[in-house]
Amino acid sequence: MPSRTFQQVLSLIDPPAEHRFLTANGIRTAYLEAGEGPLLVLLHGAGGGAANWYKVIGPLSKHFRVIAFDKPGYGESDKPWANYSKAFYVDWLQAAVEALGIGRFHLLGNSQGGAVAIAYALEFPQRLHKLVLVSPGGMSDEWDRSIIPQMILYRLFPSPIWDRLMGSKVFKDSTVAHPAWHRYTTEVIRKRGGRYPFFLGRGKAVQTFTDDELRSVRPATLVIWGEDEAFFPVAHGERAAALIPDAKLLLLPGAGHFPWMEEPERFVEAVVGFCDSPGGSGPC
Repeated sequence: MPSRTFQQVLSLIDPPAEHRFLTANGIRTAYLEAGEGPLLVLLHGAGGGAANWYKVIGPLSKHFRVIAFDKPGYGESDKPWANYSKAFYVDWLQAAVEALGIGRFHLLGNSQGGAVAIAYALEFPQRLHKLVLVSPGGMSDEWDRSIIPQMILYRLFPSPIWDRLMGSKVFKDSTVAHPAWHRYTTEVIRKRGGRYPFFLGRGKAVQTFTDDELRSVRPATLVIWGEDEAFFPVAHGERAAALIPDAKLLLLPGAGHFPWMEEPERFVEAVVGFCDSPGGSGPC
């Protein structure tokens, strides 16, 4: 039974979303679904779950049928003993979309979810219309690794104090996120298996893509980056936009690693404009 905290976050989605489950590769997978129209699949990063998108699921659902998955190891989905690599997540995602009977779709991923989205695009390009990458991992080995001890401590001792410290890395202003969402992200780590993606995965899902891999991404791609990003420098986004053949980079001032939290209206406008546009043209 979902917790009261999760229900609080769910109640913030407007228009509301349905909370559902499916089984993919033997993994009980939770997802949020809302709206009608072209299909847009959302993949969150290495924390929380589909609830991370609570500010934009409703507005996006006015234009798309939105499906936001809890990736295995997160949210309300199963948390198996697994290697949590790119290949693990790609296999799971393909099984999940097959279970839903999905044909082609738009795919949007943030951070670790962005790296998984790229890996999926390389493996199954024929399944995708367009690709939206929001501060994706795997763009470079050059980033501030001094944050790793904080990430370890947060997962070993999840608490509001560590949530606030990590929030200062994710947001320019962490108060833009509802207190219930902050509580929920900490709650997810405390669940049985909630630490597996970090300690078993050991960063395998965000290993750096080679130049050749990025040049092989076929779908038209929009890369969105917060100008105040603390995890991955803007240079990572510039590399993605330079190497992916049909890619554009959109920088959002006043936003960090979760730009849809701090600039939800501009974020939604950019995603809708890009996905609705013909060919590879976009909002930039």
